[in-house]
Amino acid sequence: MKLGALIKEELELVRGWRNEEMQFLRTPYFLTKEMQEDFYRDVVCNRQSEHRYFSVREDSKFIGMVGLTTIQWENRTAEVSIILNPKYRGKGYGQKSVELLLDHAFNNMGLHTVWGEVYGCGNIGFWDKMVDRLSGYSTHLPNRKKYNGVLWYSLWFQFANKGKK
Repeated sequence: MKLGALIKEELELVRGWRNEEMQFLRTPYFLTKEMQEDFYRDVVCNRQSEHRYFSVREDSKFIGMVGLTTIQWENRTAEVSIILNPKYRGKGYGQKSVELLLDHAFNNMGLHTVWGEVYGCGNIGFWDKMVDRLSGYSTHLPNRKKYNGVLWYSLWFQFANKGKK
């Protein structure tokens, strides 16, 4: 597996996966094709953007997108983002994708901390395992997302570059 540059056509696949699983997302609305095209132009292709997104490929097959969002260069922090093709979930691709992204964040971009938040109505188990596996830190936060009429807690987590103090 490897990270690579995202292409516009891949983002249309991501839009479909994203729109099918709103419980995982911070933004509670569907994306249109036009919105996704704007995102590609204004964020993915913009080197001045505070976000970096990458394709995840196994051989030449596109399996998902990972990203570092809200990068704060002065503090050397960013938030993690991942969306995988549902066919590849539960098979170790998510774990490897996050590991590749963290390696890039820490060793190529010079970040010190990568953090994230996942909601109780989403896939907390995956991130619990990643925090344990990578010796991260996590805590539960109450009342963080309303979904289907229920107010859910979240798991907030972070990974630190072990080479930095």
